[in-house]
This record gives sequence, C-alpha cells and structure tokens, in this order.
Amino acid sequence: MDGERVEIRLGGRSIVVEKGANLMEALVAAGVLLRSDCGGRGRCGKCLVRTAGPGPDRVSPPENRERELVGAEGLQAGRRLACCTRLFGSIAIEIPEESLLVPEVVQKGSPVLLSRLEQPGRGRRPAASPRYGLAVDVGTTTLAVYLCDIATRTVAGSTSARNPQAIFGDDVISRISAAQTAADGLKRLQTAAVRAIDWAAAALCHGLSIDPRRIGEAVVVGNSTMIHLLLGEDPSSIGVFPYAPRFTAAQTRTGASLGLVFNPGVVLRTLPLVSGYLGADLIGAALAADMTRLPPGTLLVDVGTNGEVILRTEEGFAATSCATGPALEGAAIQHGMQATSGAVASVRFNLQARCLDYRLIQRDAARPQPAAGICGSGVVSAVAELLRAGVLTRSGGFDPAFASDRLRRGPNGTLAFEIVPAQTARSGLPIVLTQADVRAVQLAKGALRTGIELLCREHRIGRPSRILLAGAFGSYIDKADALRIGLFPQMPLEKIEVVGNAAGAGAVLALCDEACFAHAGELARRTRVFDLAAHPRFQDAFIESLSFAS
Repeated sequence: MDGERVEIRLGGRSIVVEKGANLMEALVAAGVLLRSDCGGRGRCGKCLVRTAGPGPDRVSPPENRERELVGAEGLQAGRRLACCTRLFGSIAIEIPEESLLVPEVVQKGSPVLLSRLEQPGRGRRPAASPRYGLAVDVGTTTLAVYLCDIATRTVAGSTSARNPQAIFGDDVISRISAAQTAADGLKRLQTAAVRAIDWAAAALCHGLSIDPRRIGEAVVVGNSTMIHLLLGEDPSSIGVFPYAPRFTAAQTRTGASLGLVFNPGVVLRTLPLVSGYLGADLIGAALAADMTRLPPGTLLVDVGTNGEVILRTEEGFAATSCATGPALEGAAIQHGMQATSGAVASVRFNLQARCLDYRLIQRDAARPQPAAGICGSGVVSAVAELLRAGVLTRSGGFDPAFASDRLRRGPNGTLAFEIVPAQTARSGLPIVLTQADVRAVQLAKGALRTGIELLCREHRIGRPSRILLAGAFGSYIDKADALRIGLFPQMPLEKIEVVGNAAGAGAVLALCDEACFAHAGELARRTRVFDLAAHPRFQDAFIESLSFAS
C-alpha cells in the first residue's frame, strides 16, 4: 500500500512489514513458523495468535470461516488466525506455544534406499571437507530435511514441515502465478522456502548439539518450479507452452546469495532437471532406486502434488508428469494434514459398529498425540475401506441408503463420513471425509493412472513388471488400498514396493558421494520426456480412470 510500513511487536522483537501484509506470511519471512495443517487456507484453526495491542481497526475484520473457528468469545479476547489476518496498523501479538510449529526431529531418520552408502565408494569424502551437510527435498506441499555426517556417510537426523509457500496456492501453477502477479512475489516465495530451510537446520542442529556453521554443503531436490523459486529464478516460462525451464543443468549457489541464515557460507547445489514438469526430485528418486541397474519394465512413481513417473525402457528411461494435485499428500482435504504425530494414517471398517477404526501416526510413543487430522495415506485408506463396505459407490458418491450413524449431511447438505468423533479429536470437532475430499482423490488417482497406462502403452508394455512407490505418503500407504481405488493397474501386491521419500534419499546420496552426484547428470540426459497431455488418447483414458471400478 504505497510503501507504508507497520510494526509487529512480538515479545522483545520488532518486525517491520508493508501495510496490508498477511500476518502469517510476515511471521514466516521473519523465521517464525506457525502450525498450518491446511496450508494457510483458514480451515484448520492451528495458527491462532492473540493481538495484545490496541485497536481492532489495525487488522482486517474476521470473515465467516474465522468466526466459526475462533468463536465470538475468542475474537472478543483478541484471538485471530494468522493466515486470515492482514495488518493495517502497528500491533503487538502473543503466540501461544501450541500455535508454534514444533519440529519432530527423528534421530538417524534415514530414508530407505540408502544401502549404497554402507558400501566402500570412490566418492567418499575426507572427514574434514566438510563434516556435515544438508539434503533437502523441497516439495510443493512438504519440505523434508536430512542432516548428514558426510565423513561417516550417515543421516544424523531428519525433520519435515509443510512448505510455507502454500499460502500462495496449493500447486505449482498457483505459485507461478503468484510469482508473476503479487508485489515482489518471486522474492516473497523464495523467502518462504529459505526460512523453512533455516528453521529445519536450526531444529536439527539444536536437537543434535551441532553448530550450524559446521554444515558446509547442501544438496537440494524438488520439482522444477520449486527449484526455480528457491533459487530466486523466474519460473514463468514453465507455466506457458512449451513449458521450458530457465535451466536444466545442476545449479550452485552460496547461502549468502539465497539469504540463508544458519550458515551464509554453505555451498548449495541442486540436482539437474529434465524438463519443466520433470524435476530434480524425480532424478533424485531414480538415483536412489539405482534404476540404471533395474530391468526394463520397472516403473518408479513419485507421488506428490505433481505426480512424476519414470519407466526403465530397453533404450534408457522415459518419464511423464501427472497433475495429481495435493490430495494424496493430505492437502486440499478438509481435515488433511502432514504425516506427523496425530495424523490418521490408516483405517479399517468395523462391520459390527459400522464405523471406521483408525490408526494414528505417533513419532514419540512416550508422548502420544490425539487425532488432529488425516494424512495422505489415511485419505486413500478411508476411500478404499468405504468402497469395500459399500458406503461409497463405484462412481465415487456416498450411498445415502447406507445404514450408519457416522454418515451424515454437512451444513451444505452434502454427505460426509465421520472418521474420528469430536470427543477424541484434538480440536473437539469431528474429523470427517467429505464428498469434495473423495472427488479430489478421484481426480488425483485418475491423473496418475492415466499417466502410467499411456506411458507403458507408448513403450509397448502391457503393464509394469514392478512398481516402486515413492513420495511423501509412500512410507505409510497400504498397497492393497492403492490397488482398490485404482491408483495402479491390477497386479500382484509383491510387485509393488513402497520406498518412501526416494527423492530425499537421492539428495542424501548425492551429498555424501560425488560419484552419485555425477550419475544424476547421466540419468537426466538419458531420460526421454513423454508429453502426456498431447497424447490423442489422454482425455478418454482420464475419464475412464476416474471410476472406482475394481
């Protein structure tokens, strides 16, 4: 607003921002990360703060959704949702401890597919150059960071967080648009990603009593748009035909040039890209899976907001991307959240009680968390179980005649199925699967299934001989559930291998072994891009893939 500035006073700290700024974004830019299971959409109510300064006219008035979540009494006491609040005057705020994003630091939190680090390798580094490094997977929805001891080729610890760029939109097109149209959009998006890495590095080093200045290197993977945004490179060309990135080669930057605080001297490298929609995350996943040594017909599926699929062919590799959206990662779901403590990871239908029994993720058995939401694997599990029980039809609609008191109509008249009762949920509100959630899963699985079918058909393969399932939700997904909803072609369960965050594993390998980093370039050069959207059968195949027919 014409360059006017306002002040946020937080304890003894002063944060100066432009008038009209979003409070959550302003805090992220200052390195203060709040809980935001909904990605800053005003749906989860986790980013609660209290305005302690004078004057309600200094912030934007609450809208209906915020009024519902905070309540009249809370608003009267000055409580607001940071993601829904814009600043029009200087204020003081207090942040309750439960609103701060608390890192779940997992010591020795190695992703799978790292057996090669245990072998003697020509890429082993001497202990002094440097001792520690970060492997970073910047996903559209989730950011995962691994602190590695390069000298011993081990992962000392790991943590993850929702990508704070979600404030600008759930998918890469939204982020590209924000970079183009918002005032200083590119810089703001870059700052959000950089601060998240700073936050993760600080959390890991604090938990392991390591000086952050001993982290000398970082290797980053991510889709092409996320890599551009992190480096401060304009991603606009990825959003328009012919969807070409500004670069595909591996990039090198210093921490200072990006604005990293934990160690401005850190040397950050990215793995190479293949195309605008086949990024360094896919190359990292293929590197970790050692796909060069696997037989033709092997398919690696990296499930994320932008699903990426790479097929081992007789000649090399072929790959395509699928616009799956964030539903399979628990985002764009009414009660969706990250795969952290308190998330519903799987369910089973209880025939006697006609309800869903659920299993929660608990990272710390000594401090179990109540149900807070449902992550991607839980969403897939819920849809699969409701299909098996007959609560959902093959077309994806809830059967209104199904006898269960858990099947209810919401405020807008549409049906939803209660997964967690209000009395056992952290928020005191029931956790449900809505009709809109089911439709989001249909669109996601339809896009992914279409990509797999057409990629295999293009290379004269009836179906994959083996599927490696990677991605943020791959650590918890039940393979039978995935097959039931039609995520993959029907095949024996033993032919599907869940490999977790393979992209992150690839970043770890490239960080700890120079030979692996060099091999990533070879993989990128040998990968042929298959344009899924241009295929003449795409539209028909996509429509066929939407059904839940088993």
